[in-house]
Formats: sequence, structure tokens, C-alpha cells
Amino acid sequence: MVLPGLVVASAGTLLVSLTHSPVAVVFGVAVFGIGFGITQNATLTLMYAQVPASGYGTVSALWNFAYDAGMGVGAVGFGVLAGRTGYPWAFALTAVLMLTALAPAWRDRRTEGALPRR
Repeated sequence: MVLPGLVVASAGTLLVSLTHSPVAVVFGVAVFGIGFGITQNATLTLMYAQVPASGYGTVSALWNFAYDAGMGVGAVGFGVLAGRTGYPWAFALTAVLMLTALAPAWRDRRTEGALPRR
């Protein structure tokens, strides 16, 4: 579910770059939210699958730390980018940047069957 979630979230972000169209922005935000929600749940589930139940607290803490840190760094980066390029380009470039996460997600998907389940 990580791969489709990333693609959907990126597509939504690209739609938001059409800032001249309120319909595109609202639809884009909805599409982004669907993709983000899918990816958010899928990544946490994948992390839980790699540890025994006794490690769930650690996984939860690490996932939440990464989530919050990513939101913070992403917001600052987007602000700097938007200040230099304007919002339409910043959203479009962010959509492309989001797609770079497909490479490790694809690699993980190919090796998923080889990972030990606990």
C-alpha cells in the first residue's frame, strides 16, 4: 500500500499546484489526504510487522518521531522553496520530490517476502 499511497499523495500535491483553480486545489487536497492516510497507516503497519509485540512501544515512538520531524523539516523546506519559486512551483516540485520515495519503497516491496516475520 506504500507505493499507491505515495503516487496518490504526489498526484494530489501536483493538483494543488494549480492554484488558479479553486476546484483543483480542493480536489488536490482531498486526493493528497487519501494518499497520505494510506501511506501513513501502511508504514506504521510495516514497522510493526518487523518486531515482536514487545517492541511495539519502540516502533510507535520511532515512527512518531520520524513523522513529526518530517513534518517540521518539510514545512521549513517548503516555506523556503515557496519563497523562492512561488506556491505553484513549490507544490509541483514537492510532488516530484515525493516521488523519490518510490525507489526505497519499491526496493522494500521486492524484498518484503525475504524479511523475517516475528
